Amino acid sequence: VRMTNEKLKALNEELTDFNTRLSEANRAIAENSQIKEEYIAQYMDQCSVYIEKLDGYRRSLNKLLNAGKTDELRKALKSTDLMDEELKAFYKNFDTTFLKLFPDFVEQFNALLVPEERITLKKEGQLNTQLRIFALVRLGITDSVKIAQFLRYSVTTIYNYRTKTRNKSAGPRAEFEDEVMKIM
Repeated sequence: VRMTNEKLKALNEELTDFNTRLSEANRAIAENSQIKEEYIAQYMDQCSVYIEKLDGYRRSLNKLLNAGKTDELRKALKSTDLMDEELKAFYKNFDTTFLKLFPDFVEQFNALLVPEERITLKKEGQLNTQLRIFALVRLGITDSVKIAQFLRYSVTTIYNYRTKTRNKSAGPRAEFEDEVMKIM
């Protein structure tokens, strides 16, 4: 009887421990789900705002055309100001979102580099091109063509950034991007 009580007590403690771990896992899953919902909503909002801006731009061009202001229309069509402004806002939004998801990314990324090659952000919360490339790698976007399209650089430029950064690795160069993928 004593042996059975000790076994039951041990099993009960094991079950309690298991239930605690299960509760923690369920809480983490619920939190993860909430984060996903938050970022999906943010993405949808950003897309909606962007579509509205495009429509406003289309209407303004249409007004110039209807008013016969072809010189102004030509100037507006040649201008990259709107695109530059939207790209800047897009990168800012990406940086903010990414750093919310991975608040220690820069610190952990720097830990993968030799000390003299570590990166200091010029502006808090704003990634530079090198960090954006590896933020995309961390998100699973490893194709240089896709990264180049996203960042609006040539594939050669992306390849050069990736190669130069791997060459600054504190560990084995061949494992650098695998280590970036492990950043939490």
